[in-house]
Amino acid sequence: MKESVDMKKKSLIAILIVFLIISGCTNKQEVYYTVAEPFSDEQREALGMTEITNDYYLENLQSFERENGNKVIYMHSAPIEQTGNEIQENETSYLAEGTYFRKSFPKTLSSNNPIEIGNTDNYANCFLNKNSVVGKLSESKNAFGQYEQGVIYEDAFGKDIDYICYPTSFGVNTEIVIPKRTNEYKYQIKMQLPNLAPDTSSPDYILFKTALEKGQVKSLLYTPLLVDKNGNWSYANSVKLLDKDVKNNIYTVEYIVDEKFLNDKNTKYPVVLNQSIYLYKSKQPDTSAYENTGDVASHYLSPYILLGDETLKGEGWTYVRFETLNSLNIDPEKIISAKYVFHNLFDLKKETKISAYAVKADWCSINTRWFNRPPFDEKTISEVIVKTSGDYELDVTALLVEMMKNKGKENSMYSIQNSFMIRSDTADSNVIISSGDNGLFSPVLEIVLSE
Repeated sequence: MKESVDMKKKSLIAILIVFLIISGCTNKQEVYYTVAEPFSDEQREALGMTEITNDYYLENLQSFERENGNKVIYMHSAPIEQTGNEIQENETSYLAEGTYFRKSFPKTLSSNNPIEIGNTDNYANCFLNKNSVVGKLSESKNAFGQYEQGVIYEDAFGKDIDYICYPTSFGVNTEIVIPKRTNEYKYQIKMQLPNLAPDTSSPDYILFKTALEKGQVKSLLYTPLLVDKNGNWSYANSVKLLDKDVKNNIYTVEYIVDEKFLNDKNTKYPVVLNQSIYLYKSKQPDTSAYENTGDVASHYLSPYILLGDETLKGEGWTYVRFETLNSLNIDPEKIISAKYVFHNLFDLKKETKISAYAVKADWCSINTRWFNRPPFDEKTISEVIVKTSGDYELDVTALLVEMMKNKGKENSMYSIQNSFMIRSDTADSNVIISSGDNGLFSPVLEIVLSE
């Protein structure tokens, strides 16, 4: 009898560990399911992974074998960061040698010693308007609840207004920490880039391209996200270019913060202005269409997905596909399950139902808008109730089976190109999730295959 009880306890503990990993984590000791990094030994053990397999080798994919012989594929929206971005200290700077880009944070930040992001093909150098600011290596909790290594430049924007810089897979995630109510709503940095053409046609980002028309995107500046101590957030902020030092290719970048949010009596300080400086790396498309944005540029390059009918842009739906599936030889008869896993960034005021629907026509990741969005099945594929921050999953097994059966067939209604869309089916809702573009969280498609 005692052995039976012990076995039950062990089973319950194993189930609890798996639940914690899959449902999302909120403290330093746990690892997020939707971070595009190799799974830790602890994660693999909890999920029953016996070994890493090399059946599929792509930059956004991990595959494992389970104890029962089944194979599991984790297909991220973003490329996987293999190195972990650990920061190393030398005499003059703090270095993070990432898989894709090198990040260097000077111990004294100045126009002569900027933050440097890049590789041999592309770069971005950033500094402040001040003569110099001293940086210190620190580990702290960012606006999304992750404990990360970063460099903090104290008093960078005035007394007690600090600048914290965290290395990500594709650049730097920066935070301006506003400790108390203020009449200051504008903050500036300097950015030096190669000789590129800025495209400012979208309200969500500025692209820097090799040519304005049909040029290759090299780097991006995202619209900042404003977050208070309680996880309340505002997307009503903006980023713009004020001027350019043509000789040195140095731009003055200005962030304009949501004044109404800062002055709201319900806003709890400190408030963090979070902004990603990102060197472009292609991801799996997740393209949002918003009711109130008309003909403005696509939201494919936005780091955030807004779902619901209380967003700044009106109602928002997002179309999702994993084009990597075209490169994989998956037998549809062996698909046991397929789940789309996304990360809800902040706690919600009420329970909200997020649903997935099969899309019945191809859509363009660049040009899809509210007025030309493709048709979809009215019956949901799957739905999930979202409330707290963390990882949530939508079961898309039946659709993926049909998609893989139709692979290579022209004009198939259920295909990899059509895939599915997600939206909120709760009135007066407003949900913000990560798209995988800012190097922090990445939606993932989990596919389980029989042996």
